Amino acid sequence: MTFEALQSWLYGYASVLGIWGAYLLLFGMLEWRFPAERGQTWRARGFNLHYLLWSQLLILALVPPLTVFVVGTIKAQFPHAFGWVRAASLGHLALYALIYYLAYDLLYYSFHRLQHRWPLLWRQHMLHHSERALNATTAARHHWLEEPLRVFTMTLPLALLFDAPPAIVGIAGMLFAAWGFFIHANLRLSLGRFSGVFCGPQVHRIHHSLLLQHRDKNFAAFFPFWDRLFGTWCAPQPDEFPPTGLDDSEHQTIRQALLSPFGYPLTKPAASEAPRAD
Repeated sequence: MTFEALQSWLYGYASVLGIWGAYLLLFGMLEWRFPAERGQTWRARGFNLHYLLWSQLLILALVPPLTVFVVGTIKAQFPHAFGWVRAASLGHLALYALIYYLAYDLLYYSFHRLQHRWPLLWRQHMLHHSERALNATTAARHHWLEEPLRVFTMTLPLALLFDAPPAIVGIAGMLFAAWGFFIHANLRLSLGRFSGVFCGPQVHRIHHSLLLQHRDKNFAAFFPFWDRLFGTWCAPQPDEFPPTGLDDSEHQTIRQALLSPFGYPLTKPAASEAPRAD
């Protein structure tokens, strides 16, 4: 690696941490003022932030070169296979952006559901769901191997479908990151009648719920439309903010979290009908 490449990589790493830090500060203040679950300690947040420092190192080392190689190689061989939906053909950037976000969320929904269905993928995803004190930092608690897989399940299909202008890609990246912190935030916030239109903290909390009746529900990140269409929708009841996490899965060290797919069982722990007593 040249000095210029290393400098660029370090700048990217610092930029990601800076942007994520700003989001976490914003949602942290909102969580302090309007908590869905009171009494959360800073221990879980500290663990997630420490994990973020290491996971982003691995993600930035793997994902950009993998993306360039996979998308670039296929595009060099089959250039006409890319950009099926073109912005110019729609005539309006807002409509193009809406279609792009809908497609993104469908791909996210599909991969997310596979993560709960296939044991090998669940072994990675368990780290995210093992969070007992759901909060904005949980958005950073994804296993680092998930992002390389998204190159094949999300980035490549999106590249094939869209000739996305840089403005759309840039705005999408900022929006997707912010939205991930929003839906995981420990906020007593219900979107009311709009809960079936846009995913919010209450809707996504159902997905992380420890209760059996909420198992494998509400997979979409943005639009619950996909959950409604595919039969995985669970509408939250008024003022329903259930306990979250898994019965028998906690990660005590950063090393355990980073290596969790290689040291945890292939079965999903059974959900409880009631929260586990600590």
